[in-house]
Amino acid sequence: MLKWIKDYTVSERIRNPEKVRRKIDAGEAVPGIFLITKSYNEHNLLEIVPAISLVQRNACAMCPEIIGMAKGKEDAMEMVQNILEAVYRRTGDFCMVSFDPDIL
Repeated sequence: MLKWIKDYTVSERIRNPEKVRRKIDAGEAVPGIFLITKSYNEHNLLEIVPAISLVQRNACAMCPEIIGMAKGKEDAMEMVQNILEAVYRRTGDFCMVSFDPDIL
């Protein structure tokens, strides 16, 4: 089961985010969609995960908490940049441990 934060960020380029999320949760392939997650690796801040990789149950079980959904890799990288800038403006550092979606 995937873990999504309550008010995750969604790219404007995704037409029907609820439908896309349902497909991802159901384990269906959703090409072109990337998820922004918190990182399990203490040396990274965030991860960009292709949603299509979550078709495998093992990958799904290991997926960290999802904080954003983007269409395309460039869109995902832009979303990560925006999230990190917002966190830094609000907190003065890049600590993602206690990420608060209200920051965005």
